[in-house]
Amino acid sequence: MSTLKFDRIVLKGLLTIVIVGFSLFSLVAQDSIKDAPKKNFIISTQGHYGFIISHHGNVVHLIKGHIYGGEINYIFRTSGQKCWHPIYHYPEFGICAVHLYLANPSVLGNLDAIYPYTNIRLNKESRKLRLNLRLGFGLAYISKPFDRFTNHKNNVIGSHYNGFVNLRFSSAYMITKAWRLDAGVGLSHASNGTIKTPNLGLNMATINLGVGYVFGNKNLLMKCDSVMPPPPKKWHPFVIGVFGIKELEHPDGPKYAAYGLSFNMYHSHSYKNRFGGGIEIAYNNATKKQLLNDSVTVIKTKDVIQGGVKLSYAFTLQRLSFPIDFGMYFYKSEAENDLFFHRIGIRYMVTDHLIANITLLTHWARADYFEWGIGYEF
Repeated sequence: MSTLKFDRIVLKGLLTIVIVGFSLFSLVAQDSIKDAPKKNFIISTQGHYGFIISHHGNVVHLIKGHIYGGEINYIFRTSGQKCWHPIYHYPEFGICAVHLYLANPSVLGNLDAIYPYTNIRLNKESRKLRLNLRLGFGLAYISKPFDRFTNHKNNVIGSHYNGFVNLRFSSAYMITKAWRLDAGVGLSHASNGTIKTPNLGLNMATINLGVGYVFGNKNLLMKCDSVMPPPPKKWHPFVIGVFGIKELEHPDGPKYAAYGLSFNMYHSHSYKNRFGGGIEIAYNNATKKQLLNDSVTVIKTKDVIQGGVKLSYAFTLQRLSFPIDFGMYFYKSEAENDLFFHRIGIRYMVTDHLIANITLLTHWARADYFEWGIGYEF
């Protein structure tokens, strides 16, 4: 398969991530703004300055200086007309386009990303100051990925098109009723989930500063006609099956399927927070290939299976949730990955029982593969 053809396949898969991400955010956002007055939104432009995090020894030679760039945001505001809006302190939903100069134009080039996100408010209602936690998932384009003939020094990104994750602590200070000052500090990650190697990934830390302008109603705070009851504090058992694709470290090599099944239990602490844990098993054909390459003995199924236990947290926003897992393997044969694994992503309750899942499995700062799946909550 040619590199161009496979890049198109990668693009289609990652575009699917963006489309699904936009759809999931939109389902919540549309419910939030459909009854609000029309033409109420915010345009925000911000500059970035920061550095590439040296999370692996093989990244050091690529860091040539500080990175910088800019972004533009289109932000939907929740009005307060829905009863859950004040519970979450009037969250915002946005779409961001960002451009970053990576300070190594000949090897890394530039990064361009587009992604939907939500601003989760951390402080209570204030007319002047908002403190937010920003969570976003989307698509990034790296202009100079690895190429065995023309760019062999780039050993962190193997494809033009990559998944993109942004986590940011931000603030918005209302200078006037229309103008606001936006500032924050954040972490961004770009990788293709080992769909194409090399895939150490880019981890970037930046500070940002800019301004925003409020269009439409400057005081978009309405009253809900009813009061939401206290959240039921109960356990939520559910099971999720996932599928992913992984390439081994040899660039342009074959692709291998990975499968996983997890049994989970969350406890509702509030409308926003769920804590819990679980147990999971995985079968990875890439692991089987590695074992076959390293051994002259017959590889059995039990040699390829991995088992792990985990602690979990999820921030919930209506039917949307953002899971974070921290786990440890209790059974595995191959020694490539660390003893610990981690997971971040997005889930959506399609019905009261059916769960749509997009998560990224990582081992510390190194992405393993994207997990696509469905689940069932009992």
